Amino acid sequence: MFGKAKCKLCGIEVRFALRHLKQKHTDLLNDKDVTKLNMSRVMQKFFD
Repeated sequence: MFGKAKCKLCGIEVRFALRHLKQKHTDLLNDKDVTKLNMSRVMQKFFD
């Protein structure tokens, strides 16, 4: 039912993209340009 997305930054396949970004790429979420993006843009930019 739920697919996995592959992170473009580290190559790991994850089911929960936002949780993965919070745990593995915290410095990325602190960037002001990324915080302005909505979830669909984050998925396009960082996940396959």
